[in-house]
Amino acid sequence: MNSPKIFAGSSNLPLTKLVSEKSKIPLGKIELGVFKDTEIDVWVEDDVNNSSVFVLQSNSVPVNDNIIELALIADALKRSGSHKITAVIPYLGYSRKEKQTRRGEPISAKVIADLIIASGINKVVCLDLHADAIVGFFNVPVIYLSALEILADALKHENFKKPLVVAPDVGGVKRARNFAAILNAPLAVIEKHRQVDVRDRMEVLSITGEVSGDTAIIIDDVISTGGTIVESANALAKKGAKKIIVCATHGVFAGDAIKNLEASPVDKIFVTDSIKNDAKSKKIETVSVSGLIADCLKDEL
Repeated sequence: MNSPKIFAGSSNLPLTKLVSEKSKIPLGKIELGVFKDTEIDVWVEDDVNNSSVFVLQSNSVPVNDNIIELALIADALKRSGSHKITAVIPYLGYSRKEKQTRRGEPISAKVIADLIIASGINKVVCLDLHADAIVGFFNVPVIYLSALEILADALKHENFKKPLVVAPDVGGVKRARNFAAILNAPLAVIEKHRQVDVRDRMEVLSITGEVSGDTAIIIDDVISTGGTIVESANALAKKGAKKIIVCATHGVFAGDAIKNLEASPVDKIFVTDSIKNDAKSKKIETVSVSGLIADCLKDEL
């Protein structure tokens, strides 16, 4: 039997290398390319016959390319004789579409789960999904990791006074409540209305909880365009929050997100390296989930 290996997709090579170093599982040799017509080409160079392998790929920008690349890598490994293929997906693309909000929409997260599993993957490791129900979309075992403890540790080093954890919407209350418990802090909830006919736009309706004079810590799973965060921060500033901190596992930072966040009342943003990004902002600090993932993979050997 060949030894276990970690194969890196092209989306987040720095994280894959860190996971490999910390888990002591070597990187597998793989060649990834793109034909002139933009079709993706994959060649697994290592002998993986009768071996257990891991593929680390975040479904970040370019989302569709990275999803297809993951599926092609898995198929190549399966056809090369791997007996167990575990997909490590730090960020699952399309996960914000886990249900229908109006007739005529797809359940995109389910479609992506089906596509990934159809490529031959036997197990999935994922991190802070938009909704817990997405775990059930996969017809294989799923290991569901959370970066809340890692983000909380980063905050504890800041020694913020009177921290108050804020859920930016009702759907994020469970995550915020768990985060508040870790920090031993009170909880506030922002009620918002999202305009289903206008993508990435919302408006704050009300805030449940006293925020005046506190350090407000907004916790979310993902920062995409930053619209939710900016509107929430504006509302908290109007309520008298002295400092506004944002924590999110996945820093997508799409479009003008950085520009908008820089101009907002947000003082600091903590994200993980689940997504490789080159966002340049003095407000952003990145903490690594490599140790968390490495420990998980070691347990799987």
